[in-house]
Amino acid sequence: MKKWIIIIGSIIVVLIVIGVLHDRGYLNFKWTTLTNIFAALAGPYMLMKNKFFNRNSVSSVQEILDRAKQGLLEDEEHRKEYDTKIEEKENQIKLLEQRIESLDSKIQTIEQQKANVHQEVQAMTPEQMMIEFEKYYGNEKDD
Repeated sequence: MKKWIIIIGSIIVVLIVIGVLHDRGYLNFKWTTLTNIFAALAGPYMLMKNKFFNRNSVSSVQEILDRAKQGLLEDEEHRKEYDTKIEEKENQIKLLEQRIESLDSKIQTIEQQKANVHQEVQAMTPEQMMIEFEKYYGNEKDD
């Protein structure tokens, strides 16, 4: 509680001093002047804040270091997890590529057979064509 009273009291004193200097005409506030004043006031404020609230203690620094180490360990676990997922996906991609290659070879084989069938049909006599037709579609005369 004393810390807050000291901080609030020092802020009030600083504001009163700035108000009196401005009222007497010693300070003509422009944005740059005001910015410089606030920057000058920030230094002592940070000093008081660090002194009274002791933000830079050994325990707080150690706590920050421990959190950073824990974060690094978690990052390592996530990286391993994603590496295994990536490896699984790459294996799936390889299997799919192999299936595509086998299907491509089947397509090429069928296209070659199609070309050969056309040539075979061109070379057949009409009697051979009738025999092959009956073999695939049956004889309509017998029905």
